[in-house]
Amino acid sequence: MSDKTDYDVLNVVALKKMATAPAVAAASGVAQADVEAAFDRLAAQGLVVVAGGAALPTDGAEPALASAAALRYAAVREDADVAALVDRFETVNSQFLTTMSSWQQIDVGGRKVANDHSDSEYDDKVIARLDKLIARLGPLLEALAGHDPRFGTYPARFAAAVDRIDRGEHEYVSSPTLDSVHNVWFEFHEDLLRTLGRERTE
Repeated sequence: MSDKTDYDVLNVVALKKMATAPAVAAASGVAQADVEAAFDRLAAQGLVVVAGGAALPTDGAEPALASAAALRYAAVREDADVAALVDRFETVNSQFLTTMSSWQQIDVGGRKVANDHSDSEYDDKVIARLDKLIARLGPLLEALAGHDPRFGTYPARFAAAVDRIDRGEHEYVSSPTLDSVHNVWFEFHEDLLRTLGRERTE
């Protein structure tokens, strides 16, 4: 897959498992008309199926992305600065997972129970921790964006989710159906692993 637009579009479709053209445009920075044209090209190559306005990856999508990433990101994989930042990211990622668990569950008398979000002070502390963890991604995202500007879309997506949370829309912390902090982080992690040719460890 030599076309950069096709890679960027298929990458988002594979990350989201199913995505409309507007969603891919928002996540990739590719113009919506170009996304729609890419859908047609990728469908012709058998890499996506388009149904009801949304694209779904076929079984061939992941192998195609992996081989394209090996060529496209050879320089990133050899960048010592990126490697050092990625090592630090692994620590930040485990802290993020712990913080997300704190959002979803609280400790009551030594037992984990679902957080009903009635304790706003507790929730605010968790949100503050998430803000700090997102800020710690900054140097890694900047270094990656130096190799490929599409990584510059992640800070804007995080900022948009945090803005909604700050306005009281707490579903933007972890909702699986929104561009929530959890979803953007998960997609970035998957994207990072594909870019570097690494497997998920946890």
